[in-house]
Order: sequence, then C-alpha cells, then structure tokens
Amino acid sequence: LEIINKNLEAYYDAWDKYIKSWIVIKIQDPSCVFQWRLQAEIAMREAGNPGMSDDEVRDFVSRYLPAYNAYLPTLYSQGPNGSDPQHLLTIEIDEKRNPILGV
Repeated sequence: LEIINKNLEAYYDAWDKYIKSWIVIKIQDPSCVFQWRLQAEIAMREAGNPGMSDDEVRDFVSRYLPAYNAYLPTLYSQGPNGSDPQHLLTIEIDEKRNPILGV
C-alpha cells in the first residue's frame, strides 16, 4: 500500500487539487460491487456483446475489492484528500442503488 499511496500523491498533484467540490457515493457494503458488476456483465451477454463469465467477474472484483475496504472508510469519514468539508456532499445508497434518505 505504501507504493500505491505514493502514486496517489502524484495523482492529487496532477488532478484533485483543481476540483473544488465533491460528491461521494457511499455504499453500505463494498461486497455489493460484485453483484453490480455481475448484473452489468449479464446484461452485456444478453445483448449479444462479449461479457465476463460469473467466475471471471468474481476474479476481477476480488482484485480491487481489498482497495475498497482499505480506502473507503477514510473517504467516507474525511472526503477526498485535500477536500473542503464545506464543499463535500455524501450520498449513501443501498444495494439496489437507491439513495438512503436521512431521518
């Protein structure tokens, strides 16, 4: 993760510092990403386009899900690196991609 974090610093210098406001889509459970990707691949296959098999989707998602688990808690609690909390909107969604409205 140290190498990734170092590379992300360069990304910030090249891009993020120019963004003044952020919208963060917060998911309740990162494991729903597998189901979402699977739905997209099934739709592609049903439309006659190439798409990954269920096993390929599982393998694909398993490669980046650890990064979600590592970085999302900080993103959700602090926003993107260097962001202004006054210019940050976080929208939480459920596993069906519906916004969760505050009480």
